[in-house]
Amino acid sequence: MNQPAPHTTQKTNLSADPSVSDAVWKYMTSIKAVKKREGHEVAFESQKLFNSIRAAMIDAGMKDERIMDRITSQVMTRLQKIYNGHTTPDSGDLREVVAMTFIDNNLVHVSKKYMSFKQRLAPEKSGMPVYGHGIRMERRFTKPGVHPYDEIEWEMRTASIKDAQGNIIFEQNNIETPSTWSQTATNIVAQKYFRGKVGTPERERSMKQLIDRVAVTMSDWGRNDGYFQTAEDAQTFQDELTFILINQMAAFNSPVWFNVGVNPHPQCSACFINSVQDDMRSILHLATTESMLFKGGSGTGTNLSKLRSSQEFLSRSNGKSSGPISFMKGFDAFAGVVKSGGKTRRAAKMVILDIDHPDIVDFIECKSKEEKKAWALIDAGYDSSMDGEAYGSIFFQNANNSVRVTDSFMEAVENDAEWVTHEITTGNPSLKYQARDLFRKMALSAWECGDPGVQYDTTVNDWHTCKNTDRIYASNPCSEYMFLDDSACNLSSLNLMKYRREVDGVMEFDVEAFKHAASVMITAMEIAVGNSSYPTPAIEQNSYDYRPLGIGFANLGALLMSRGLAYDSDEGRNMAGAIMSLLSGQTYYQSARIAEKMGPFAGYKQNEEPALE
Repeated sequence: MNQPAPHTTQKTNLSADPSVSDAVWKYMTSIKAVKKREGHEVAFESQKLFNSIRAAMIDAGMKDERIMDRITSQVMTRLQKIYNGHTTPDSGDLREVVAMTFIDNNLVHVSKKYMSFKQRLAPEKSGMPVYGHGIRMERRFTKPGVHPYDEIEWEMRTASIKDAQGNIIFEQNNIETPSTWSQTATNIVAQKYFRGKVGTPERERSMKQLIDRVAVTMSDWGRNDGYFQTAEDAQTFQDELTFILINQMAAFNSPVWFNVGVNPHPQCSACFINSVQDDMRSILHLATTESMLFKGGSGTGTNLSKLRSSQEFLSRSNGKSSGPISFMKGFDAFAGVVKSGGKTRRAAKMVILDIDHPDIVDFIECKSKEEKKAWALIDAGYDSSMDGEAYGSIFFQNANNSVRVTDSFMEAVENDAEWVTHEITTGNPSLKYQARDLFRKMALSAWECGDPGVQYDTTVNDWHTCKNTDRIYASNPCSEYMFLDDSACNLSSLNLMKYRREVDGVMEFDVEAFKHAASVMITAMEIAVGNSSYPTPAIEQNSYDYRPLGIGFANLGALLMSRGLAYDSDEGRNMAGAIMSLLSGQTYYQSARIAEKMGPFAGYKQNEEPALE
């Protein structure tokens, strides 16, 4: 080929500039032009298409030029079949063909990278601070010009962790640590959150490095996104956040410590809710999504009630479905081998089934039956520890199971009425049970092995703040986060024992300090939403549109004990309720302050009425 075809670019030498193969080149004359978003046409540049495919694959860790060439060849073949020279595709058409080609080659993760290159949902940022339209920040814990670290006494420590047999499984020497930190805190933070391999120059070796990695990065995000009115407000926020974190007054969820300051768009959320459809590809994509979330240190929950039951037939077949319980075995196995955040903790996972699903009895009893197998293995002499041979040989040990019940079911339990399950594919009545028998099975299984838990679907959706968008079907593994399918939530907790101050010789709860710290933390979490990465386009979209945040507190038991209040007492419950009301009111107030400057979340207008109920 001596001359390039019309409306194409000249093929370049592969050694000088990566390019498509000769097998691909012959298709370039079938597409003459591409419609841009503005409506005008430009010449189709195959080299530009190849370069974008190549960039996405390299960013995903794939550098084999042969695979790049193969993907490009398949893309061009598909384009040749779809567009025969008489139809002009737009840029969205090209993106769709490329993305589907990646997916069909089992490269979903590369497809996501490609789409993020071509169409990021988050607005492009200049990388420069933006001031003049943000919020004001007040100082309470820090002084202008004085770094929070300068007011702390530091010491060098060794972090060491041993297993049950006394063998050292982790050790790092010469860690710079605040003298007020416990040795346990030093051990856990160094082992779980320090970046880099022990013994290498890249290894973090000071709590200052860890806190700066998070606090400075989040503050810079806030500066560049216009969250602060002035540069002074931004510095105040950074100093106050640094003080709160280094003094253990609050902490973010683990993915923040794992990933912020390491990746440009880190995974910051700990809690995810994923959807799944009654389709094999959707089921297998869920396994991939969950595994990548576990790798990043997050947990995920899914309601499997959309999967047809073992009582129903497969499409166009006389064969019956294996049902959701069978797929739970596969999901459980993946969760067992993917360490959370690349560390030693198991993955966190929630599986939910509705009470009217035909396989509900199998779901209720699945973990208790496996528990009994473990008991038999233990009686036979196998190791009974959590990671020992007995529990490592049975299914369903890597997930929390919950049954989702409705008010109508609970009323049937009260009235000892019949309960009818329904087929997923047709809605027709299926198996019938006495409601009390099902409830008894749930209680017995929970007594035997701790599962299943119970989620009250009617109440959850009555309190749902975005019910005009969709119902709530599921929760995260610990059930503190219940929201829309395909959504994510980043979390933080305030350490209640750090908000005590002496007043007339009595240790009182410092309300103003608590309110201030809550405002700083919820601001940091809001800033993180738009700078995070998400595993699927649906979760990314919902995160930007609804911006879910979860904030709570820790050390309630210790606080009550310090005040001489019984945990199970009216006085104890009253104090817990008062603190939670204070936290909720203050963070909603701070959220409103941010919304006044930055605008409310995109889904607010549609849900204005339920949000204010």
